[in-house]
Amino acid sequence: MYIVRYADDFKIFCRKRSDADKVFIAVTKWLKERLKLDISEEKSKVVNLKKHYSEFLGFKLKAVKKAGKYAVRSYMSDKAAERETDKLIKQIKLIQHSKNDTDLIMHVKQYNSMVFGIHNYYRYATVINHDCMKMQFRINRVMYNRLKRLKKTGTVTRKYIADNYGQSKMIRFLSQEPICPIGYIQTKNPMYKKTKICKYTPEGREEIHKTLRFDEGVLTVLHLLAQAYIPNRSIEYMDNRVSLYAAQYGKCAVTGKVLWIDELHCHHIKPISQGGTDEYRNLVIVHKDVHKLIHAVKSDTINAYLEKLKPNKSQHDKINKFRILAGNPAIEKF
Repeated sequence: MYIVRYADDFKIFCRKRSDADKVFIAVTKWLKERLKLDISEEKSKVVNLKKHYSEFLGFKLKAVKKAGKYAVRSYMSDKAAERETDKLIKQIKLIQHSKNDTDLIMHVKQYNSMVFGIHNYYRYATVINHDCMKMQFRINRVMYNRLKRLKKTGTVTRKYIADNYGQSKMIRFLSQEPICPIGYIQTKNPMYKKTKICKYTPEGREEIHKTLRFDEGVLTVLHLLAQAYIPNRSIEYMDNRVSLYAAQYGKCAVTGKVLWIDELHCHHIKPISQGGTDEYRNLVIVHKDVHKLIHAVKSDTINAYLEKLKPNKSQHDKINKFRILAGNPAIEKF
């Protein structure tokens, strides 16, 4: 048999029904007697994958005949598709009721980031294009009813959007901002990791450390961040600061420079004064000078930090993006 696990959710695959029935009883008893845990009777059952679908982590999968063998056919689960569609529709309503152009741009970018997230997570489903086109059909009706200024033509300036959605005829524009189509997606084959990668063996842990790509300086800063204490800061903020520094490989999100402990600042993308929180997705690690430039309002201060940082076009655009989200006007190119 094979076990596939993520956190407390797992599947056990057996070749025969009789084996599956025995394993189901054994696992149920072991969890109860050894760990004092009850399984979810609603979710836990034996399923014949040749006849029925089984759900796992937002996917539903089945074994189908292909070239004389069995292969996996997978979709987004019905619940996941409904949930993600509802979130996108809710975001469209926020776009519709934007207070001004700045607010509208922020809501459109948030919508696009939601599309990116859905595509990046579910693109490993073998029939994801079918699922996303069904979502697109529902989204289109809401979009055309609520967004009256929607246009079919416009210019895509952001590289990620141009590379991934620029060729799509479903892309739309609102106030010159592209709205990425949820229906434009292709299946991607998963890149399997080495079988020896495992945190439970010395060899497996060594392989994990190789993939982290942290140099000694970054590891030192991580250690210092983990030990640091800032008065009036939440535990969530302190933990997420460490996680972000690791996720960004110690680099500033704007300049790409590796940051030492006295250079890094943790910026709230949506300010706390505007309802922002200390959650992971609302934080980003930047150089302290970049952080000051994001919040600067006096022209002398802005010019001084621009002269000091000398940002290129891409860096300038990122700074302006954070300034707008922080409620400050964009800085003109100079």
